[in-house]
Amino acid sequence: MNTFQFKSHNVKKGLIFGFGYLIVVFILFCLVFGGINGLADAVNNFGSAKGLGILVAVIVIGPLIILLQFINPKIEIQVDKEKLSIKQPKKEDKIILLNVIDKMEINHSLVNQLQLFDNNGQLLTTIHPQNDMNVIFAIAEAIAKHGGFIQKKGNKKIFGNPVETISYSRR
Repeated sequence: MNTFQFKSHNVKKGLIFGFGYLIVVFILFCLVFGGINGLADAVNNFGSAKGLGILVAVIVIGPLIILLQFINPKIEIQVDKEKLSIKQPKKEDKIILLNVIDKMEINHSLVNQLQLFDNNGQLLTTIHPQNDMNVIFAIAEAIAKHGGFIQKKGNKKIFGNPVETISYSRR
């Protein structure tokens, strides 16, 4: 049995939290500086655009990045010869039988994302680690080892940069 642990990327939750955070910070700055005009005057009177950028990064963006680390759940995935188990806090464990998985795709819809599909093309689950790209390749290899999959590599351009894509399909 192979066990993988990583922090998962929850894009929807992160975007909602991030926008909410930025709106709250903007409102607080408006209150502190006396409204939007006061905030604009403070920005104009700051002097250095570079210094203002650094200050905003330290005061606004830094705490946002730290807070996003706490909202992304830690995931544990176990792969044995019969099933894939996904365990996350505050959610029921998800078990997918390996013989149900018909196709796997890495980096097809988003970078650093593994998607598992059944034989009807229905998405079974998406595995999207926060920072460890190698874990999705290891998970796909562990599943392919037990399931008899054929690997096919390709490339896709994202923001003008080539990204390797990998597809696994049943023989």
